Amino acid sequence: MEVSERFILNCSAKKIFFREWEIKGQPKKNILIIHGLGEHSGRYKEFAEFYIKKGIGVYALDLQGHGKSEGKRGHIKSFEEYLDSIENLLIFIRKKFLDTPIILFGHSLGGLIGLNFLIERESKEIESAVISSPWIETAIKVPEYLIIIQKILKRVFPSLRLNNRLISNHLSKNKDIVSEYDKDELVHNKISLKLYSEVMRSIDNVKEKASRIKIKTLLYHGKSDKIISSNGTLKISKQLKKHKIKLYENVYHEPHNDLEKEEIYQDILEFIKKI
Repeated sequence: MEVSERFILNCSAKKIFFREWEIKGQPKKNILIIHGLGEHSGRYKEFAEFYIKKGIGVYALDLQGHGKSEGKRGHIKSFEEYLDSIENLLIFIRKKFLDTPIILFGHSLGGLIGLNFLIERESKEIESAVISSPWIETAIKVPEYLIIIQKILKRVFPSLRLNNRLISNHLSKNKDIVSEYDKDELVHNKISLKLYSEVMRSIDNVKEKASRIKIKTLLYHGKSDKIISSNGTLKISKQLKKHKIKLYENVYHEPHNDLEKEEIYQDILEFIKKI
């Protein structure tokens, strides 16, 4: 298995890094991965290897301000910068494989981005979507006074970054995964006031317009997720016309990295096969 590392440009002329896990010959399908807040595409190596062995190509970008991509860590001016990066990677994949179906996969923040992409861009290039633990509803409610302070400060200091307060032990029950995350130099713990504001706006957008998503979508979430509540995923699923939802008992925020990952991999594969 070969991995190519490349760059594309987004609407802000930022260089966006992506990985391409290649298979020999024509892939049956291609998966485009959108990662979560603070992480990067390299954390999906094992995930990619599973699907490569099944004849499915895998592409994963580093969001602006993440991993090896350009941009201030944890900061954007607009969600459009994310959506544009996805659009440009789709163009790259489509030029290389004219007729191969593409599956959009998004996890956590990437799940929220993916849902917004499906709503706002209505891309005909996407055959189906897999949305993992989407950032719709946090497990711990943010105090109202902090929301008010954030709204005031973002007008003056939009690029001011705060600690995202993510607890790595809540990602997975697999201690090796947690240890690797803590040691990963490409992982960061930042979120700017503007990015947080864009996340809140995008959550409202999904809640209002999720019914516009027409393609078949698999949503899944761990019921023991202490970072993002599975309740938000369940609520959104009820708006989708063509969806399947899987809620996993005793699974944490990153199901694809938890002890039950083989079950999750297989469930995704079965969903993809039936499309």
